[in-house]
Amino acid sequence: MSQVCEIKCPNCGNWTLWKGEMDDRCLYCDSFLEPQRFSRDIEKKIVTQVKRENDYFALKPTDGRFKREVKIFFNSFRWLVYYFEIAFFIFITTLLVLLAFMAA
Repeated sequence: MSQVCEIKCPNCGNWTLWKGEMDDRCLYCDSFLEPQRFSRDIEKKIVTQVKRENDYFALKPTDGRFKREVKIFFNSFRWLVYYFEIAFFIFITTLLVLLAFMAA
């Protein structure tokens, strides 16, 4: 069970019940009790949605099950190759630095 506390509403200044959830509202003015937390969470959801839409193979609601699975696989494979390239360049750079120290 969640514990219920009281918090002062940032909008109207009245004390109201607060469960500690992001979308709790004031009983008097119906404004959010933690507007920053609510807007931050909504912003995270929007950013996540935009990232999904900007994938090479964006998932659409009209895609069938097989097509969805193939798109998810290729999107994941793309990120795997990207991280492998980064790891490879870090490895080569580290190897060159070590060789330079050994030559000196």
